[in-house]
Amino acid sequence: MLVGGLLLTAGVIILALRLIPVTYDVKSSILLLPPQISVEETGGNPFLSLGGLEVVAGVLAKSLTDTDSVESIVPDDGPAEYTIEQDASIDGSVLEVTVSDRTADGAFDTLDAVLALATERLDELQDAVAASDESHVRLMVITNNTVAVPNAAALGRTLIVLTAACLVLTLLLAVFVDAAIRRRRAVSAARTPTDTVDDEPGRPAPIPAMAPTRADRDEEAVLARESP
Repeated sequence: MLVGGLLLTAGVIILALRLIPVTYDVKSSILLLPPQISVEETGGNPFLSLGGLEVVAGVLAKSLTDTDSVESIVPDDGPAEYTIEQDASIDGSVLEVTVSDRTADGAFDTLDAVLALATERLDELQDAVAASDESHVRLMVITNNTVAVPNAAALGRTLIVLTAACLVLTLLLAVFVDAAIRRRRAVSAARTPTDTVDDEPGRPAPIPAMAPTRADRDEEAVLARESP
């Protein structure tokens, strides 16, 4: 039973390795820059005027993760996924884009599509409020990974759950079979020879042997003395 359970566990693990592929993750960070007309007092350096763009970054992140945006980047049958959120490790208008796909090339293609849509969507949002071109907030890619990182977290969690389930099932089956064997042995041990004979109808029960009496012993002693 134990060997069978181990074989079952191994088979489930092999099947999971075939059905659950490893994904690849790529990340990129984008920075929102203030309009050119608002940085003239700082000598044209936008990095000295980054305050106040957190709201714009939040609005842009929301607009890039709505249903229409996701469907335009990832088809319904596509395996890719992406998230856009503000980078909590940096104070300011920095957005972190994370893309996951089954292949490294697919992850990079999705990342490029997200970055292109981010630039387009930022201009659309500002045009919607009739902002002049000179007052448009700009977008700048500050980090762009060139290597996709394999991610086996989902596979690992699945393997842990399946392995634990198979081991528990094996233990329960072993306990059940052992209990059944013990009950059967107890029933067999409780059956007496008389019960076994009585189970055969029509067969008379054997007459038990009688212990010799004192008279029988005396008679045997006399015969022993008379015999030459």
